[in-house]
Amino acid sequence: MSSKTIGLAAFTKKGTADIQQTSDDQGGEPIGRTHKRGRGKGEVVALTIRFSRADWERVHQLAVSEGVSIQHLAISGISKIFEEKGLAGLKL
Repeated sequence: MSSKTIGLAAFTKKGTADIQQTSDDQGGEPIGRTHKRGRGKGEVVALTIRFSRADWERVHQLAVSEGVSIQHLAISGISKIFEEKGLAGLKL
């Protein structure tokens, strides 16, 4: 049985995550190998968002008309979702 952290708590842990492989491909006993995660370790983490062409055009037009970047729109939107859930918003 796994003791995996779920929900928002899974994303709020500080520090470098160790990833442990708990069993081999055949579902056998735990093998206990760990390795350091290679991505997402720096102060700033890059993220890719995929839009359909039509949605990207709409988002791009909004960003241009507001005089902000798509990055700013994304952070503002995600921040608003956090605030609606009673959590602290993100820094812009």
